[in-house]
Amino acid sequence: MVKEEKTYPAKPDVIYVPADATIEEIDVIGKLSFESDRLNGYKRIAARHELSDAAQDYLVQAIFGKLSFDSSKEVALMTLIENPCFSAAGRHAILSRLERLHFENSKTRILKAINERGEIRE
Repeated sequence: MVKEEKTYPAKPDVIYVPADATIEEIDVIGKLSFESDRLNGYKRIAARHELSDAAQDYLVQAIFGKLSFDSSKEVALMTLIENPCFSAAGRHAILSRLERLHFENSKTRILKAINERGEIRE
């Protein structure tokens, strides 16, 4: 009995380069144990200049998905809304999830901040 040895082509080295490294950072922040740490991380990202539309959308998803308290969500969202690079994509991401906030006061403050913001880049 002859034993054949099968050879397979070597797997190429795969280097993962995220399209937007901020998205990867948002994922890491979402795994932090404490709400206050997640909130502080999300606020730092929300305040960044040149935050892409995709990063704004993903950040809003994370804020609603990983923060438990309406007050934390509101603080992080307000930081994004006050950012000069806040875009229509960020606005849409917030407005499409606004009903997930439990308190009407929080919803009202978010809507007021968006309306008072004025011009939002497309």
